[in-house]
Amino acid sequence: MQCNTKIFYQRRHEMPGVIKQMPDVINIEPTIKLKTLNGHLVSNNNNYKTIAKTVYNGIEVVPNIVWQGWEPGAEYTKNLLLKNVNVKSQKLKYSPPTTRFFTSLYPKMIVLSAGMSYTLPITFRPLEKNIYEDNIHFESSEGSFDIPIKAVLPEAEVDLPGELNLDMCAVQDFTKITFEMKNTSELHVGYMWEANDPFSIQPLEGTVEPFKSCTFTATFRPQSAKVFVADTVCKYGPSLSKSKYTRLEGIGKYPHLLCVTGATDFTSSQKSASQKESILDFGQVPIGKGVEKFVEIRNLSPVNAPYRIEHPSGTSRVDTAFSCRQLEGVVPAMNSVRVPIYYNPTILNTTSIDYFHVIAIGDISKTTVKTVGASKGPKIELNVNHVNFLQVDAGQTYKKAIEVRNNGDIEAIFQFHIDNEESVFKFDITCGSIKPMSYKKIIVTFQPTHPINYYRRLPCLVQNQDTLFLDLLGTCHTETGKPAVLQYKHVERYRTHVDRKLSVFPPEQLNEMLKEGKLKLDEGGALMDPGAEVIEPYCEPISAIPPMDEFFNDGYYSDISCTVPHVSMDSHIVDFGRCNSLQDIESQTLNITNHTSGKVTIQWMGGVNHVFSVVPATMDLPPNKTSSFRVQFKPTSPNQFFGSELECYCYYKSMRDYRLVEDTTHCPPWCLTLTTTGHTFMPNNETFLPRFNLDFNRLVFPAVNTGETAYRTLCLSNSGTVPILYDFQPDHTGIFSIKPSKGLLTKAQQMFVVKMLPSAVKQYRQKLKLMLNDDVKHTQEILVWGSAEEAFVLLENDGVMYFKPTCVGTNTKKAYSVTNTSRIPLRFEWRFTHKDAQLLSVSPQQGIILPNESQEHVWTFAPKTQDKFVMKPALIAWGQGQSSSASGGKKRQFLVRAIGEGSQGQLRAEQSYFDFGNVIVGSTATKHIVLCNDTDCEVKYELMIDQNISGPYEEGITRMDSIALELEETFGVLAARSKKIIAGTVRPVRRVYYQFTISYQLLSPNDTPISEESQHVCHVLATGVFPVMAVTDARSYGSAIGLSKKQLWSLFSLDNFNMCLDSDPSSAELMYSVATRHSHRRRPPVYTRAILDFNFSAAPVGSEPCVVDLMVENTGAVFLEWSFLFPRDLQLELEYWAETGEYDEDELHEMKVMDNKLFDIQPRKGKLQPGETKTVQFTYKHTMPGTDRLPVLLKLSRGREILLNFIGVTVESDRRYIHFPSNKHMFTPVPAGQQNNPKQIYELYNGGSVPVNYAIDLVPLELLKQENFDQAVFECLNPQGTILPGRTTATEWLFSPLEAKTYMVDVPIHIDRGDSALITLTGVGYDQRVMGDTMPISDQQADLTGVPAVQSVPVPGQLLFLSQERIVFGNVPMYSQARHLVFAINRSHDHVVSFEWHVTASADSQYLSISPASGLLEPGHSELCDVTFTASGASSFYDLDLVCEVTDETELAIYRKKLKEWQQEKNRQIYEFTITEKNLNENKDKTLLSVEERPPSGRLKSLDQNCRAESESDLAKYRTLPPIKQSSIDEDKLREREVSDLMKEYWPKPVQPTPFLVHLGVTARTHDITEFQMNFPEDEKKYFIDRTLSERLGEGKTEKTATSTTTQGVSTEVKCSESEGEVIAGVMSNVLRGLLDDNNFHEAVKKLADEPVPYFQQFGDKPHEVIIDGDMDAPSPEVGETAASRYEVDRQSSVESAKSVPWSRDGSIKIETQSAPASLGPSSHGGTPADTPIPAVDPVTPRSRTEVDTSYKEEKANQDREEIKRNPTFGVVTENLLENTLLNIISEAFNEEFNITTRPRLVALLPKPSTPQSGNK
Repeated sequence: MQCNTKIFYQRRHEMPGVIKQMPDVINIEPTIKLKTLNGHLVSNNNNYKTIAKTVYNGIEVVPNIVWQGWEPGAEYTKNLLLKNVNVKSQKLKYSPPTTRFFTSLYPKMIVLSAGMSYTLPITFRPLEKNIYEDNIHFESSEGSFDIPIKAVLPEAEVDLPGELNLDMCAVQDFTKITFEMKNTSELHVGYMWEANDPFSIQPLEGTVEPFKSCTFTATFRPQSAKVFVADTVCKYGPSLSKSKYTRLEGIGKYPHLLCVTGATDFTSSQKSASQKESILDFGQVPIGKGVEKFVEIRNLSPVNAPYRIEHPSGTSRVDTAFSCRQLEGVVPAMNSVRVPIYYNPTILNTTSIDYFHVIAIGDISKTTVKTVGASKGPKIELNVNHVNFLQVDAGQTYKKAIEVRNNGDIEAIFQFHIDNEESVFKFDITCGSIKPMSYKKIIVTFQPTHPINYYRRLPCLVQNQDTLFLDLLGTCHTETGKPAVLQYKHVERYRTHVDRKLSVFPPEQLNEMLKEGKLKLDEGGALMDPGAEVIEPYCEPISAIPPMDEFFNDGYYSDISCTVPHVSMDSHIVDFGRCNSLQDIESQTLNITNHTSGKVTIQWMGGVNHVFSVVPATMDLPPNKTSSFRVQFKPTSPNQFFGSELECYCYYKSMRDYRLVEDTTHCPPWCLTLTTTGHTFMPNNETFLPRFNLDFNRLVFPAVNTGETAYRTLCLSNSGTVPILYDFQPDHTGIFSIKPSKGLLTKAQQMFVVKMLPSAVKQYRQKLKLMLNDDVKHTQEILVWGSAEEAFVLLENDGVMYFKPTCVGTNTKKAYSVTNTSRIPLRFEWRFTHKDAQLLSVSPQQGIILPNESQEHVWTFAPKTQDKFVMKPALIAWGQGQSSSASGGKKRQFLVRAIGEGSQGQLRAEQSYFDFGNVIVGSTATKHIVLCNDTDCEVKYELMIDQNISGPYEEGITRMDSIALELEETFGVLAARSKKIIAGTVRPVRRVYYQFTISYQLLSPNDTPISEESQHVCHVLATGVFPVMAVTDARSYGSAIGLSKKQLWSLFSLDNFNMCLDSDPSSAELMYSVATRHSHRRRPPVYTRAILDFNFSAAPVGSEPCVVDLMVENTGAVFLEWSFLFPRDLQLELEYWAETGEYDEDELHEMKVMDNKLFDIQPRKGKLQPGETKTVQFTYKHTMPGTDRLPVLLKLSRGREILLNFIGVTVESDRRYIHFPSNKHMFTPVPAGQQNNPKQIYELYNGGSVPVNYAIDLVPLELLKQENFDQAVFECLNPQGTILPGRTTATEWLFSPLEAKTYMVDVPIHIDRGDSALITLTGVGYDQRVMGDTMPISDQQADLTGVPAVQSVPVPGQLLFLSQERIVFGNVPMYSQARHLVFAINRSHDHVVSFEWHVTASADSQYLSISPASGLLEPGHSELCDVTFTASGASSFYDLDLVCEVTDETELAIYRKKLKEWQQEKNRQIYEFTITEKNLNENKDKTLLSVEERPPSGRLKSLDQNCRAESESDLAKYRTLPPIKQSSIDEDKLREREVSDLMKEYWPKPVQPTPFLVHLGVTARTHDITEFQMNFPEDEKKYFIDRTLSERLGEGKTEKTATSTTTQGVSTEVKCSESEGEVIAGVMSNVLRGLLDDNNFHEAVKKLADEPVPYFQQFGDKPHEVIIDGDMDAPSPEVGETAASRYEVDRQSSVESAKSVPWSRDGSIKIETQSAPASLGPSSHGGTPADTPIPAVDPVTPRSRTEVDTSYKEEKANQDREEIKRNPTFGVVTENLLENTLLNIISEAFNEEFNITTRPRLVALLPKPSTPQSGNK
């Protein structure tokens, strides 16, 4: 990448600002070679360079001319080629060089046609060595340019590569690359390189001849694995003053070698238990045959990897059978090599194990290859183990055949150890070789000469195999001698007798003992001692003697004899040596000893005529006696070798006749052999030259224990034609011996058995000398090598074994290596103390370790307590021995120090709580739980999850739910002081709150819990959620601007809609998690049971579209994706041929609605983050009369599906229509049997454009009344009335249930000249005593608690906003007032608005008042409005709607200005005109039509009561129905363009801005005072009950009121004409004027004050009697004046308090009240009120008048205060005072006059200083 970047920069720098052309091709000499360097063509000769030409003003020319290699005094000329590359001719002028060293032609005009060239010669004449510079100036019509010319001096310059990449190299290896440095100058350049490690360059310094190149070698030898970048410096030039840099790059990589021993090396069978070594198994290989296998070394790194192979035991062990010739090499990158390993076993029946180490360069990695091989010998077998010739007469010959089979896979040599010339048994083949899997048939001949029994156990020696034995039996009879026939069972019985030490007794003695009972027969017929039955050895079978021991241990060749000899010779070899004289040969003596208790007979085979013979040939030998025999040698020819094996049979003398033999005690004879040798070579004659072969020159014996024997076979082959006399010299150490040691080889082969019997633990190395043909010079040396081993093992880590801290109750396993460093297989056994055995165990506890094998024993440490332990197990090892039954060598003990620690395991989580938050049901959420083990021990654990569900479901439903938390791993092992990340996945299945408790149990190695109690890990919290949303606000405008929010909420069923959105979806709804086209039908099916109506109400045709804005909010905590799907959005698009063309009525209706786009939703889909809101606009166009329906599916992704039935009604202009959203209505439940039931409301909405008269049919109510004991259940208070267009009328109902049940009645509502409707009214009566608190009293008529009180949806054009849109006064007692503050806020920044409050019904004004009723708001300002609700009349439900008419004063001012201008222009056009002679009619038309006045709007916009009277005349204009066939888009655009062009010529009349209507809903429920106190005792203190309120509203009794007034609740106005009104006014004015002029009337008025007390005064309080003096019999005038004045004060206060009742500022909602104070007039007895108490006077102590007056005044003042407090008027005044006070405080706080939340300030004053006066006080 760096190289490419550099090339890019070089090319970029070479591009000048002018256009370049391709360089010209120049002629070069053939000897000049071109090469490419960095993308530029460069020649080796500096005089020839290709220079890129440049174009100047259309002239192609070289950019400069340079002279090099010049000498002073010479002349050099170069040609400057000018070429016109333009398409037109050009004229050039040039100026010659200014210096005298450069000359050219005389300047003249050069004319170049298009494509022509001109050559201008330039001559250079230097005078001295210097640098010359000049230029030639050219001018043309298009511009001028200069061509520099220069002559430079030669300087040293070399060309080097900028970068050299040596690629990647293995660490501590090296890689090389060669590159050239070219001398591009005319000078000899000297150089010197400077390079830093790990780079080097050779040669470092030297000189380069001019224009020659020098080759360098860059070497990269990294010492670590990283990227190396270095800049090498090449200094050159004079004094090495110049330098150039070459960047060297290389990457060091660690090689990674992997040894593969086979195609399935990565399987478990090819890997060792520790996974540290690869195993190369050679299997069983025949001894002496080498096998080669390969180890594949794979290089998995991108660099070449040198390696070496180490064979540690290759030089240290004598019996190494493995070898590797390729001990080093290089594995190519990402490649492999095969390394051969040879296995050549030399020791029979041994398993060899060895190790090879493959080490990468630098000892970076080390891989061990374990080689295993087993040796095997030939498998020579005899088809029979004995041959019995039975009875044969003397002189006769009897033959039998035997087979020698080779069942092995190698060729084997065998030899029967017998001399055919001297033995009675003769073999046609005594030795030879047998091919693998073949056999040889051998004929055995029996030629007896003496009448005796014959038995010989003949050994068959096999190369590299144990000796085989063949039992030969036969019996010879003559006329005189007939011994008993010998059977093989007699031989087997004899062996039993030998084992039982009975064979040394003669048969006759055994027979006598049997008869005497001293012996008895066992089950096999053999003799046994009766007392030996209880002895165990006698009950065991006879132990087999190893074949080699049986062959070798004969008492002569070995001091050990396998059996007790019965008859023995003192020598088995008789060597006569050299016999100079054939006639005079001395015989040699041979002694034979009888070791039995009976007489034996010695019978020698052969005769005196043989070369070797023994005399006497027959002799009887007494028991335990020795007799001598003479061995004679009678050679027949000189210069010959002689040798034979004489055969002698010894038998009990009693066995000579069958009559003397019992079958039980029949004993076979013993065969003795004597080897005799001699030769007749004269002393001066040389013996024959032996031609022989030995199969081994070096015999390595397997290692044995001390005192054990080891055998090897040796084969001597005679490749000549003459016999070979062989003689093995005895080993002077006695360790090694050979049998036979001397003899004459007359056959092809002679087999020998070499025995090793070590006496001490050491290695033995001897040379056995074999002298051939009795000549020293023919002596051969055979190296024999063996050793006696003792048990020695190498323990890992010097016998110290460390266990990591282990959790109590568990265990830790550790592999501990034990290596057998001896050459003998070792048996081992681990032993423990009782204490250590409770903690430690090992596998295997005992076994065998082969030589050079390293075994890994798996130790288990299981602590029981928390403590540190030091244990000392012992390894007992001893040599295995030659057989499994052998006791082996000496046992040795090796101690191991095992150190371990028991620790308490414990787990914890990094976080104790994991909160998954909200997870969508059906989806998953994953978090990682970090499990920590802070203890020192490794723990094995099992995690368990306990799930707790809390939610809206019953426990029985959620009990069977599966656990929603899944852990990635519940079982595992965590190392000490480590952490593990476990992924936990929550998959909720319900919308519930999940609480999971994760705990753990520590496990033992067999996965059983250590303790039953589980330990806490962490808590996991999750909440299963569905994507939910809710409608938080609704707003309507257009044709539905007159609908309140409550009505809109009910029409769209938004409470049910929100409830459905918040409920759980069914499984069918979750079939498609997102919006999907899933049906081919025109009306796609839906899979939801949630079906709701969105009723767009009704409006006349041609009205403004009904626009409803719903603010939807993602009330959940997860991302929400929603979409409104029209039927076409769910329908799969079908091909044309699949359409049927058949439509039903519903499909046609839906197609009409969708094609005309009557319903629209914007946006139709969206996405919401949690808490985010979005306004969705629903539009219904009133373009076609009728009822329109359209099913729309609301789909929440992974959530609910709700089918919304859009319903809209468009009414014809002259149709009388009441819109019923539903044909059912349910009243609020009412307690049964209640006396005062509240009034309830059922609203009727006029959706047409004309007033509607309605009448409710009361007949069904009467029928229901008759059914209920003539008690009215449903009662309609206003059954008929008129509804104005676009208005709502509330019909009042009383529901009075008699029983606790549901009442239903169908009530017809008749519409004058319209369609009637049948409405089902439902009411539920309940028993309040039974329901109790479970049925609370509702303060609203319907369940509209979901209607929001604050506006969230902005409406276009809305400037004024209310702080609350719905006021809930709740439950209010009668005769009380409830107040609420509402802020009107102008949120505009530049518009001034005015507002005015209206009521929707005239009767509402007596319940509601608002202050101020109108006002003006500046931009950003607000106004505080006080809404007061007065509870009067009967108990009722109230759902009132206040309308605030908002006018944009800014827009109104603009309108007025435009209207004035328009009016002026209209007046001008009416009175002004211009007369011209052309286009008279056109100008006239324009003058008349330039100002247009549009008709007023169709629907009534104001809800003012004065405007309602004109509603009949202000009807909406309607237009014709739209055509069935819609016009094309082009036609619509053309029509719009024509209309717009036409309207540009007219000035329409300005339209007055339409006031904006803001609705304020008020809900309340009034209760009777007693009912309220009973049901709401805690809320009684919140209200002030004004008992005078009913009197002031005209609801009290006429007797208690001073003036009778008519309440505003019932209208008493009588309509009259204007003339009638004038008559009444005149009459009343005359009457009043007459009264004012009547004196009698005046007198009557004055007498009213002196009117006597009426008779019912006696029912008042009894006045107190006052005892006064005679002077005091009449009341004091001051007292009477005081009472009169008090009456006036009370009356005035009553009037003032009545006047203080809040009044509305708007005449339309003014509440007219008049105070009715109590009568406080004076009594007829002096003016004192009747109820005024008179203070008592003490009769004993008379007081003065002054004291009485003072006391009376004080008492009277106290009574007046109490009466004032008890006066209801005083309470009203107090309430108004508090109300105004709080209102002022809130107003001041709202206007930011002070901060109401500021903490009160406490001012602490200093104490006054004490003064003497104060102290005196």
